[in-house]
Amino acid sequence: MYRPRTGVVVLNYKSVQDTIACVDSLSLSGDLDLDLIVVDNAAENDETVRLREAVGGRGQTIASGGNLGYAAGNNLAIDLLLDRGVDLIWILNPDTVVAPDTLPKLKAHLDRVPDCGIVGPRLEFSDPPGKIWFDGGIVDRELGVTSHRNLGRRSKDVKEESRDVDYVTGASMLVRRALIEDIGTIPEHYFLYYEETDWCIRAQRAGWRTMVDGTATMVHHKRSSGTLPQPYYLYYMTRNRFLFAEDCLGIDGELALKHLDEKFLSPWRERVRVRAPELLAGFDEIVAMAKADGRSRVVGERPEVTDFEMQRA
Repeated sequence: MYRPRTGVVVLNYKSVQDTIACVDSLSLSGDLDLDLIVVDNAAENDETVRLREAVGGRGQTIASGGNLGYAAGNNLAIDLLLDRGVDLIWILNPDTVVAPDTLPKLKAHLDRVPDCGIVGPRLEFSDPPGKIWFDGGIVDRELGVTSHRNLGRRSKDVKEESRDVDYVTGASMLVRRALIEDIGTIPEHYFLYYEETDWCIRAQRAGWRTMVDGTATMVHHKRSSGTLPQPYYLYYMTRNRFLFAEDCLGIDGELALKHLDEKFLSPWRERVRVRAPELLAGFDEIVAMAKADGRSRVVGERPEVTDFEMQRA
């Protein structure tokens, strides 16, 4: 009997220890017929060397040449794996740890559901353990809002089942080769955030199902980014909400931004005002830049954001 071969992509960006732990967990998988590529999303550097030494013969480690963003960094490896003839692509965040039965259960799901093109597991927080981080993505198609089903609930209290979802998180998604050949690789114009959501919606429009199998579980270490928002987070979440609303969902981007202001940006701005008022001018500047760029259809990386400092000189 033919057994589909799985290519695995782990995209590293300044998180070597997490990436090594993820690869170590893969080595304990109940399905070891894997072709692994670890992408260091940067120019060749000391971290690349560390990764290459740690991964060893378990897979290939490559440097992307610079920070290409989530989609392009993953696509670099996806293209290589497709050229090698794999049947499935498993995309993993570096801060995830797979269980031995995660991949076998996801593959069994695809065997049972031939029109499912993307399937993901239930992801649980590492701290507190046993609580759900992701159990399927929900998209409000009138406002462009995305959310996680069962977020924060105790996993043992939520039935383990397979269900159709609006999107599968890019932290762990098993994708059929046929789907990629049908709709292409992950859309790269977002650079960061919303790209897997857009990809899943494109897949659905092409007739594929996107699903979560709750019997398959794994851990996501979801690192805290601190009490104040990073400029890149504010920028790409704001600009890309507009792009996602207009270009993917075909809805009013201004309405999406209004909702974002009320539910996302205003609470963050209030936190900055209370805890670090000297950063307010920078906060307002980065948000204004993001909105203007969305309206002007500026896509891809905005290099100024990477070096942007919200504090006053």
